[in-house]
Amino acid sequence: MQYDYPKLIRERSKDLQSIESQVLEKVLVHVVEPEYNVLYIKFPDGWYEARGEIGSEILGFHKSSEAPIEDKSLPESWIGPYKQFEVFIGKKVASTRHIGNAWNGHGFEISFEEIPDKTLVVQSIYTAPKPADLEDCLRLGIGNYSYTTEDI
Repeated sequence: MQYDYPKLIRERSKDLQSIESQVLEKVLVHVVEPEYNVLYIKFPDGWYEARGEIGSEILGFHKSSEAPIEDKSLPESWIGPYKQFEVFIGKKVASTRHIGNAWNGHGFEISFEEIPDKTLVVQSIYTAPKPADLEDCLRLGIGNYSYTTEDI
């Protein structure tokens, strides 16, 4: 089947820009061991989720109709905090942007005011090199940036 990836990316991430100028309140992740399945992020106007679409060939970004429920009672599938992203809690989103492309690490990078050297990054697992035995999941990370030679 042939997909119009640019169109699908626009349609399935149309809510991304709506988080700009909002303050991040909470971050949760849905884990299906050992993979990250969905990233949930909360802003004053509600919850949003980043998840794989079309078998994780691209990522979607949608406003959620329901809040995720934190629950770690099942060891193989649970929803809980993602501690690495706590550095961004309480900060205002300065900008959002797409990174990568279909089948090659499509995802989002979110910049925050007052944190010029770090960004929140969420991508599809489909990027070279993809870890063995991981399918349909997310890569979560923090972009670290340097601006001067003092950082060498």
